[in-house]
Amino acid sequence: MPVNSRAKGANFEREIGNLLVKDLNLINPVKRILEQTRTKELPDLRLGRWCIECKRYGDGGEPPKEWWDQVLRSCSQEDSLIPALVYKFNRRPIKVRILASSINSEIKDNLITIDLLWEDFVKIILELFQKDIQLHEERFQV
Repeated sequence: MPVNSRAKGANFEREIGNLLVKDLNLINPVKRILEQTRTKELPDLRLGRWCIECKRYGDGGEPPKEWWDQVLRSCSQEDSLIPALVYKFNRRPIKVRILASSINSEIKDNLITIDLLWEDFVKIILELFQKDIQLHEERFQV
């Protein structure tokens, strides 16, 4: 049976949104940005200033450069946005690519990236980015 790549991608986006809620103990859901299907330069998910692009692929080990370029384009509308590429290949753990400068302001070169295991990414968000968790939760207040 053929794999519907659009459905596979949407399912992975929902999975990551649910993992963010669970692992960060969020009250409010992290929902897919449905406009992304019509507007090219939108991320799959947002958490505060984080623009998150999700990619699930069969075989491989390293994400293609195009995936990272897509994340950077989705953050290009605002200077304060932080790119994150969440990716998973079959039989491999979920990983997250971020800019090194997003966790260490001493690093000025925006070409340096770091790939983290999902658990380490969550710990970094909890440790350094409480502001973004707060921004996310405030978005849902009436």
